[in-house]
Amino acid sequence: MRVPRHLRILIQIIFVVTLMSGCSQTNKPVETTEFIKYEDKTNKFTISYPKDWTVDTTQKNVNVLFNSPKESEQDVYTENITVKAFTLPEEATSPMENYRDGMIETIKKQTPGIEVLNTSNLTINELPALQILLREKRDNVDLSHQMTVVFKGKMGYVLGFTCLDGELDKYSSTTDKIINSFNIIN
Repeated sequence: MRVPRHLRILIQIIFVVTLMSGCSQTNKPVETTEFIKYEDKTNKFTISYPKDWTVDTTQKNVNVLFNSPKESEQDVYTENITVKAFTLPEEATSPMENYRDGMIETIKKQTPGIEVLNTSNLTINELPALQILLREKRDNVDLSHQMTVVFKGKMGYVLGFTCLDGELDKYSSTTDKIINSFNIIN
């Protein structure tokens, strides 16, 4: 199914912001136990993040950015989760699965050389979600991206995570907790 122009533009903006997220260059295991709830009343969502991560609401094109702490002085990149809320255009009333191919096509056009590793359907707090795993080389660094898309009514949300290629598993426990804590409020 062809993705409506307005939705393609929104996906492009969100994807570029997600790709600009940094990641760590160390291999220490990630252990986080305590989470804090973040609430965005304007965009009607809550999400929990690790207590030792910082919150940044000043970034352009995302509603919130959660930065992991530096693991050492040599840590050039920090892992982070971004959340972007957007209003869906009138045409975007079909189930998310109908837009999967169009989203992937848009991502590939926006970022030549990016490779789609996997897509999967999941449920986050009883809402259908689409997760896209990607890999790219940027500035001679191999990166992995995990992009999770959730729609509810006329709202769409993209949760993005970026790290060094091969390190998604290292952070999966923490990122799964963060993403699964995402909730849309009325």
